[in-house]
Amino acid sequence: MSLQIIPANPKFSKKRNSAQFLRYLNVSEFFCDTIQGEGIHTGQPAAFLRLQGCTLNCSYCDSTSVWQHGNPYSIQELFGLMDQADLPRKLFNGQHLVVTGGSPLMQQEALIQFFEEFMHVYDFTPFVEIENECVITPWSTLIPYIYTWNNSPKLSTSEVKKEKRYIPALIKEMEGIPNSWFKFVITCEEDWKEIEEDFLKPKLISRKQIILMPEGITRQDLKQNRDMVVNMAIRENVRYTSREHIVIWDKAIGV
Repeated sequence: MSLQIIPANPKFSKKRNSAQFLRYLNVSEFFCDTIQGEGIHTGQPAAFLRLQGCTLNCSYCDSTSVWQHGNPYSIQELFGLMDQADLPRKLFNGQHLVVTGGSPLMQQEALIQFFEEFMHVYDFTPFVEIENECVITPWSTLIPYIYTWNNSPKLSTSEVKKEKRYIPALIKEMEGIPNSWFKFVITCEEDWKEIEEDFLKPKLISRKQIILMPEGITRQDLKQNRDMVVNMAIRENVRYTSREHIVIWDKAIGV
């Protein structure tokens, strides 16, 4: 089981320090010694820094109960907690740091300072993956710190209005960033038609960047959708990803 650095849904409300020079991240949970459960780095040992807040709030989200809550932590406080968990050494030895949410780009100014200070204090940059729903433009000063972009544009099954979740120019911009992948949550056969019409035909992304993932927040949900999505991935010659954290731990948080 993972090591909790900042547990989800704590029973306290933390206030900001009054010092004006401190930069804060609003953190929902932070844990390490687990694996990346989905995407191009499935199975990779990883730590997860989940930030508070989301731009979309999709109907099938499995982390709503976590990212809706959080507390402010200064960068100095986070480094202290990371030192207690021996996380800098683990990151140096290969654990990935997965920055997730919600929508982590809502806090990218503080994230940039976090990475700048991390390099100054620990003298290396960790392998950072970041989740991105493709509705907020990443700053040019953030991009060099991110090794993998786990983009997850939302389809109509998310029940989010299209004008809010689908920004073609930004999707095309993300397509050109190195190590940028597009992971689609699949709930039905019609989802592929939407990917073709809205993403492939307009040439916003390339087929080789696509990863299909079955929707499911429990093992039973995944079992029901898995075969359909595997067959879709084979038929369309794109990648498939499971959700290994669900397969292993079912509907659990902090893993």
